[in-house]
This record gives sequence, structure tokens and C-alpha cells, in this order.
Amino acid sequence: MRQRYNTAEMTDQIETPEALQEMLSAVLVTGALYRRFSYQGKNCHDTYASGARYGTLPARLKMFCENEHCKQETWWDTRNSSFAFEGFIKNTSYTCRNCGRNSAFYYFIWQELEKRNVFLKVGQYPELEERVPESLASALGETDVKLYKNALRMRNFNLGLAAVAYMRRVVENRMSDMLEILHEAAIAHNAPPELLRRHAEMKEEKRFAVKIDYAGDLLPASLRPAGKPNPMAILHELASDGLHAKSDEECVDIFDECRMTFEYVFGKIRIETEDAQKFVKSMAGLAAAKVRAEARPRNSS
Repeated sequence: MRQRYNTAEMTDQIETPEALQEMLSAVLVTGALYRRFSYQGKNCHDTYASGARYGTLPARLKMFCENEHCKQETWWDTRNSSFAFEGFIKNTSYTCRNCGRNSAFYYFIWQELEKRNVFLKVGQYPELEERVPESLASALGETDVKLYKNALRMRNFNLGLAAVAYMRRVVENRMSDMLEILHEAAIAHNAPPELLRRHAEMKEEKRFAVKIDYAGDLLPASLRPAGKPNPMAILHELASDGLHAKSDEECVDIFDECRMTFEYVFGKIRIETEDAQKFVKSMAGLAAAKVRAEARPRNSS
């Protein structure tokens, strides 16, 4: 998982040029517009012969290319990566190495200040996409896909509180489906019978937080390493009254974490569970066919 860089009330300490490149890659590829990324570490910058200070963007990014010849994540290169800290809005572009046709354009402000440095992405084209994985889109249905895309759009414009509100709506709409998926996964992983027996009761439960707790209990142990927080626990943030006291930047971080959990449950776990059920059904069919074949009378020679 790509490292998350905080930007609300704290400034990150960047120790090496490599760490700065990693941060800038994340900002350019998935970072929300108008979000201030603050960091310290002047040793990550260089000086021209003229004495002017400058920073260097990543020479290459990895991101999804929509070109019909690609339709996958590819490497994108830039010819313009070094920028003096003089002036104001700067711009650069990256071109897909695979097709050579699609380009992404970025506009940003990059300042080296006395006590901290600031990188702010103020525009890009094509815009940050609200692309929903096909497996998730088919599971959500048309109405909830629209709500989910609204959540992604709000997140991409750094409107984190609105993004979290839309996310909660989708999760509430799909909570029963989520419990069904996790219940089937729990059965496949031999969960305790007393846990499975609570399923019918939880389906009727009205309290969002209680359902989230039960969903966390259903999560297979292999996805809840000892000593690590339950991945489902982050969804509690969606029901937290404290959200209204958080900044949009903080809510973007919460949204990103909730999105990762939600898409994993509705995407990977759902598909794995369905595949396991199909496999069991197929094996049962083969076993039944074998029994029938063995029961048929054999022709005497």
C-alpha cells in the first residue's frame, strides 16, 4: 500500500530524494486537487549553478491508460521534471510509454519556504477519474454506483466531508449485502457456530455501528493479523459524530481508508466467495455423477 502523507495540521519529514519522489508520485497520480502537501527536508532539493534552488518531479509515473491499446496501468514519462522555486504556477506533462498517444497535464505550485516546503496540485487534464472497478460496479447497481462516483468526485476536489457522507450512504445501502458476503466467507473459513448464529439477528439490527462490529467479527482471521487493528474498524469513522469537527483533508484520508476496505469486501472477497461456492457445487455435481455411474448395471460380456 502506498504511504499516506498527512497535510492538515502537520508537516512530514522527508529524509531522502527517493522519499520525496514517492510522495510526489502519489500526489500527481491520486492526490486531491487544492490539497496542500507540506514537508521538511531541504536536502531533497538542489541548486543551479546560478544559485537558484530547484526541485525535481518523478521522471516516470505509473497510472491507468484509457487508450484502446492499453486499458491497464502503464508507465508514463515526462521531458520536463526540474523546476526552480521562483515564480508561481508551473506545469508539466507525462505521456504513456506503451501507446505514445495519451498524455496527462499537471499544473502546480511548488514553494521552498523558510520552515517547510509546499506542493499544491491546482489542476490536471484529464481530470482525476471516478473510475469504479467493474466487479464493484456490477455488485453495487446503477443507483449506488452513481452515489459512489459522487463520493469519488468530492474526494478528488478535496471535499472530504462530502465524500465521506456519500460513502456512508452507499455502505448503509449495501450493509446487508456486505454481511451476506462476509457470512459466506466466515462459513468457508470455519468460523465459530455461535458467531454464525447471530447472522439472522444482525440482518434485522438497525444500528450502523453494531452491524459494522459484527462485520468485523465475520472477517476471516487471515485478514485480521494478530496485534493489528481490524480492517473493518475504519468504517466506524463513517458513523462518527466527530467527523463534523475534522477538516476536509482529514476526511479525505478517512475516505481513502474506507474505500480500500469497502472495495476489498465487495470486490475481492465477494468474487473469492462466489468462486469457492461454484467450486463446491461443481465438485458435488461430479461426485453425484460418479455415484450414478457406479450404480448403473454393467453389461455382462
